[in-house]
Amino acid sequence: MALDVRSGDHHLLLDRTAAGVTSAGERLDVRTSPVGPHARLVVVDGRPTVATVERTGKTARVTIGGHTVEVAIRTETDLLLERFGMDTADASAEREVRAPMPGLVLRVLAAVGEAVEAGQGLVVLEAMKMENELKAPAAGVVAAVHAAPGAAVSKGDLLVELAP
Repeated sequence: MALDVRSGDHHLLLDRTAAGVTSAGERLDVRTSPVGPHARLVVVDGRPTVATVERTGKTARVTIGGHTVEVAIRTETDLLLERFGMDTADASAEREVRAPMPGLVLRVLAAVGEAVEAGQGLVVLEAMKMENELKAPAAGVVAAVHAAPGAAVSKGDLLVELAP
């Protein structure tokens, strides 16, 4: 699973596999485990520290040793969408969820009239033998669902509409 993490001028592309965490092809000695609802024990090169992480959508506030930084986080799905030319941060699409690529609708996770939070899963789309959960770009109420399980969709097809 790839994660792209940015804070100010700092940029880190992490890849987590069964073999461990790598960055720029180099294996990192990093381990984490939860110690509370928003706290994680982070061990880097054998040195432990506690980090508080408060995630809100595509950003997180990370506090380590009294120092807080805001970081932008893009998941493997975000990176895949970017590679296909679909910018999920497009302001004109704040209330629409469209298919980022051709695929097959596996599940619809929200119903008309349901209140949803930003980042909440709405539709699961299978594309290129991968399941991709498409999430709400903003909080709102589901105004219309144009997707149905088993339906084939094309890139750009409207799947879900949100109302404020």
